[in-house]
Amino acid sequence: MIVCRGVSHKTCPVEPRERLAARPAASVLGWLKERGLDEAVVLSTCNRFEVYAVVPGERAPAAKSALAEGFDAWAQAALGEASYLHEGAAAVGHLFRVAAGLDSLVVGEAEILGQVKQAYETARLSASTGKLTNVLFQRALFVGKKVRSDTGIGLGHTSVASVAVDLAERIFGTLREREVLLLGAGEMAELTAKHLSSCKIGRLLVANRTHERAVELAGRFRGEAVRWESFAPRLETVDIVIGSTGADHAVVTREMVEAAQPARKGRSLFFIDIALPRDVEEAVNDLDHVYLYTLADLEGVVKENLERRRGELEAAGRIVEETAREFSAWESTVGTAEEGNLRHARPVGVPTGEAS
Repeated sequence: MIVCRGVSHKTCPVEPRERLAARPAASVLGWLKERGLDEAVVLSTCNRFEVYAVVPGERAPAAKSALAEGFDAWAQAALGEASYLHEGAAAVGHLFRVAAGLDSLVVGEAEILGQVKQAYETARLSASTGKLTNVLFQRALFVGKKVRSDTGIGLGHTSVASVAVDLAERIFGTLREREVLLLGAGEMAELTAKHLSSCKIGRLLVANRTHERAVELAGRFRGEAVRWESFAPRLETVDIVIGSTGADHAVVTREMVEAAQPARKGRSLFFIDIALPRDVEEAVNDLDHVYLYTLADLEGVVKENLERRRGELEAAGRIVEETAREFSAWESTVGTAEEGNLRHARPVGVPTGEAS
């Protein structure tokens, strides 16, 4: 049986999610193996932390209890109902919805499909996948691609990065004369820079701990690379700071912002923090003329996008449901087939080689 234990932006506060996100997938996979869960995949993003595992029926109660205990320990909190459990067909359907972008903060976002793929690759390279998880995740990637190619779910603002830039535009009306400091140079920062470039912002600054990466990213978008140890003085001049690093602690402190305020002479400074764990201390929001927006503040824009794409969401949902039924039908044959048939079994509708 396939089970999914997880938390997401829909069920769990930010702080426990931050602690879960800081837990390396490899260490979680090792912990699961020690408890007999040899087939497992850990999906960790800024908005969710989920474990998908194959559990033999007779060991299901003990395995589910162990997963609950593990989540509480990793989050350093009693999660209770914040931690959800899906079993069997419900777990399969949930993963397919996640891969399709239907369970994301920004419904229809494209990043989640790459994150699902990376989670699967990490588990595969850790020798933590087997027949069921291989087919399950390959099928999930197929579903995610099909939803994006066959529906318009990805139209409009479909990523946290694009919604963050949309929020910046709402604040200023136009970004053409604004100076933006981007903290981080990873995938999320790259997507943010791309959206900022399309707005023809006045100036883009990129700071990253690995300066060469900042130089590379800034160069692609006609920006300026800033050395990490020198980004604090730039708070005196920029209009917007977008945090998207992978740091395990806040990189912008209240003291840092306070030091920049005299030079700003009352000019407003906006922080848009799309990192998890968060990049900006919440206390900066208490300062005069300083405004902090976090992932939670993006929900208003998300709801608007949801209304505009309701018809596409229904079409995407039908694809997910149909494919989940096909997988469940295949899985039931695996459980009853003889060993000779197992070598050739694959989900209905999966092209040869896709679910090897």
